[in-house]
Amino acid sequence: MGHELESFLTRVMSSKRTLKEVYYTTRDSETKSDAKELVVATISLQKTLEDLLNMKRKVQVARKVLEDRKAVLSLSKWTKGLTRRVDSYTKKKGKFKQDHLHKYQDSLLEYIEKISEELAKWVIDIETLSEIPRPPKK
Repeated sequence: MGHELESFLTRVMSSKRTLKEVYYTTRDSETKSDAKELVVATISLQKTLEDLLNMKRKVQVARKVLEDRKAVLSLSKWTKGLTRRVDSYTKKKGKFKQDHLHKYQDSLLEYIEKISEELAKWVIDIETLSEIPRPPKK
């Protein structure tokens, strides 16, 4: 499971780099603002992933939760989906006017925020499970 989490973190960081490139290369102020929002959301996602990795290294319950089949499948789905969507947004930046591009930005921002919310739920679940005392052994 550690591999999927680290792979997703790598993809998030490369997506952040791509979105920063969009921010620095565009001349339109609205597109710059949209790209900045996306970069901020991606940084938030990156920090949550780093927290999960730290928990995985330190807390045994975190390892068990993150090795769950649903978690592995979700991470692989997000790894592919985020990369495709960021690449699509980057390609559309040069082809569409700001009005149409803003719709793609909204969709991408919503996608990133949903991922962040789900990962935040995982962090809360891990913290809750780690605080539950274990029954004594006989």
